[in-house]
Amino acid sequence: MFFRSFTMWKTAVRLTPAFSVPIFTAQRNQHDQVLVNSADSIKPKTGWERVKQMYSRSEYEEISVELNTVLQSALSGAFVGGCLGGFVSSRVAYLDFIENNQATIFKSTANAKKRLQDYVTVAFARGAYKWGWRLCFFTGLFSLTATTVSVYRGDTSLIEYISAGALTGALYKINLGLPAVFVGAALGTVLSTAAGLAIIGLLKVTGLSMADIRKALYSVKVAREDQYNQVLEKAATIKNDELTQHHKDLIAETGEISIDDIE
Repeated sequence: MFFRSFTMWKTAVRLTPAFSVPIFTAQRNQHDQVLVNSADSIKPKTGWERVKQMYSRSEYEEISVELNTVLQSALSGAFVGGCLGGFVSSRVAYLDFIENNQATIFKSTANAKKRLQDYVTVAFARGAYKWGWRLCFFTGLFSLTATTVSVYRGDTSLIEYISAGALTGALYKINLGLPAVFVGAALGTVLSTAAGLAIIGLLKVTGLSMADIRKALYSVKVAREDQYNQVLEKAATIKNDELTQHHKDLIAETGEISIDDIE
């Protein structure tokens, strides 16, 4: 009996070497590397790889977390610039209309109010367009430059804010000549240094990092999209239920008609 069991075990070991090797050889070869499901094989190691991953889309054709932050910054700048430019321009237009039309004779009070409303509305639209796209462009450029430098370095410091401020200030004065470019770059450097110190100070106090903030903003975007999809799905379900119920009511009133009865 013992000899038969030993023979069966010997045969199993001989026929299944892949099963027997891990048991009797626990040591792994020094040249073996695990590349499947490894975080190190997916995570970029160099600065250029991180930047390339930042500007690449995911497998679901979605932008990266960093570009999502840049996009939100640009849209926020457009909104703030549009509001400020529109409010300031509409106020100036209102005062100009009152001052320039004191001796103007209108057909009626309603006509005067309509002319004033049209004048202020057009001024608001022009001011919102004038300052909206500018603040959107420069906010987006500043955020894109700072984020790219931060991703390349793998850290957050004053370097990305200074470089982004200098580039943005130089481009703002580029149409006024080379001296104005240097002045704009210097002014942008000073302002961005102050803003960078304030941001880094807040990060130190709160114990957060820019990566945490980017992930939080991205999670807000994902949650908003989920809520939007749920609302659409719920609306479609309610609409289909109403149509189905209406169809059932019609059938209950008229009765079912077979195909043979249809002429």
